[in-house]
Amino acid sequence: MVVLVDSKYVGSLLRLARKHNGIKTNDMARMFGTSAQQIHKYERGVEIVPENILMSVFYHGLCLMRCKKPYAKK
Repeated sequence: MVVLVDSKYVGSLLRLARKHNGIKTNDMARMFGTSAQQIHKYERGVEIVPENILMSVFYHGLCLMRCKKPYAKK
């Protein structure tokens, strides 16, 4: 499957996810097996985020959503 999106848009989502979860750039770089400088390039949209990193972000995001309690019914 091919999804065409702007690299700056994806990078900003990556940065927001990292900051929202309180993850430091160095820690995220270790998680994905890359350098902190490379993570900064992805977040600024200078380089396209590789598919393996996107898949990992989506997978872990969905896992976190499953672990949270469902919203209370009104």
